[in-house]
Amino acid sequence: MSSVAEKLAPEAIKKLIPYQSARRIGGTGRVWLNANELETPIHYGDHVGDYHRYPDFLPHDVARAYQAYSQVTSPVLAVRGADEAIDLLIRTFCQPGRDNIVVCTPTYAMYEFCADALAIATIKVPLIGEQFKLDCQGVINAAQNANLVFLCSPNNPTGNLLDRGDIIEVLEATKHNTLVVVDEAYIEFEFQQSVASLVGEYPNLIVIRTLSKAFGLASVRCGFIIAAPSVMDFVMKLIPPYPMPDSSSKVVLEALSKEGISQMRAASDRLIQTRQWFIDQVSRMPFVNKVYPSATNFVLIHTRQGANVFDYLLSQGIVTRNQHHEPALRDCVRITIGSQQSMQEVVDVLNRYSITSNS
Repeated sequence: MSSVAEKLAPEAIKKLIPYQSARRIGGTGRVWLNANELETPIHYGDHVGDYHRYPDFLPHDVARAYQAYSQVTSPVLAVRGADEAIDLLIRTFCQPGRDNIVVCTPTYAMYEFCADALAIATIKVPLIGEQFKLDCQGVINAAQNANLVFLCSPNNPTGNLLDRGDIIEVLEATKHNTLVVVDEAYIEFEFQQSVASLVGEYPNLIVIRTLSKAFGLASVRCGFIIAAPSVMDFVMKLIPPYPMPDSSSKVVLEALSKEGISQMRAASDRLIQTRQWFIDQVSRMPFVNKVYPSATNFVLIHTRQGANVFDYLLSQGIVTRNQHHEPALRDCVRITIGSQQSMQEVVDVLNRYSITSNS
C-alpha cells in the first residue's frame, strides 16, 4: 500500500534525481580536488577556519542531536529555519496551478506566501471564537481538496495552543489522503504539548521546529523537519546541496548540548514569569479590552476601537506588530516579551498613554 506522501508527490518529484554535490557523493582521500574549492584558504581579518571547504551536504550530527533533544525516533532533517521547511514541503508535495493547501486563519502568513509564490491556492478555514479553536470538521472538509494542511501550535499571532485531541481528529480523518504539517516554532514554552511523538503513529504528520525562538538563535538560521521516512524520501530530493554552514552547525551543537538545553529552559522559565507579570500589568489598563492567553514568547492585546496603541508605542521608539490587517484581529497589537527592563519600559509608556487618552 502506497503512503500518503507517495500519493501526493508530483510525478516530476518522483522522477527527480537529487543534485549530486561533491559532499553528497563523498569519498576518501588525502587531497580534495573534487568541489572546485580554493584549496589554500584566505584569512579575512580574524576569521580563521575551514571556510574554504563546503560543509556537509546534510549536518547529520545536528539532526541526531535534535532527535535526542526532541525524544523522537522518527527521522529529523536540519534546514535553514522553519521558513525553508515550509517552502520545501510545498514545493515537494504541491503542483503549481493545480494543488491546494489549507491554513487556519489568523495564522502565520508564510504558509500562504510560499503557496502564492508557486501559484498554489490557499483554502482558509478560520479558527473559532475568542479562544481561536480549531474548526476540525471545516479543516477535514477542506483537506479533501488539498495536499497539505498547515496547523500552527502554539499559533502565531494568537498565541494559543491548538487542542491535541483536535489535531488527532484531523490526523485520523486525513491519514489516507492529506499531509498535516504542525508548526511548533514556539513549542519550547509548552514542550509537553508537542505532537512530535505522534509521527510514528500517523505517517501523514509532519512537524516543523526552529531554534529561532526559545533557543535564541534567530540569526543562525536553523530549523527542523520531523517526519516519517516516506515523507523524507521526497523532501530529501529537493534539499539544497549545502543546507547549513559549518559555523552555524557548531553553534547549534553547543545549544543542543546538556548545558545548552539547561540554559534555554532557564531562560524560558524567566520569560514566562515576565510574560505573566506583563499580562497582569496590561490587563488593568482602561484601553485594553482583552489580553489573550499565550503559550509563546509574545502576547496579543485587543484594545478599544481607535486606540492606536501601535502608533503610540512607535512614536515612543517601541516597535511592536500591528495586527489590524487581520479581520479577526482588528484593534489588536502583538508584543514580543523581552527582558524585564524592556517590558517595564513598555508598561511605563502604556501608563502614560492611559493618562493622555483619558484626559
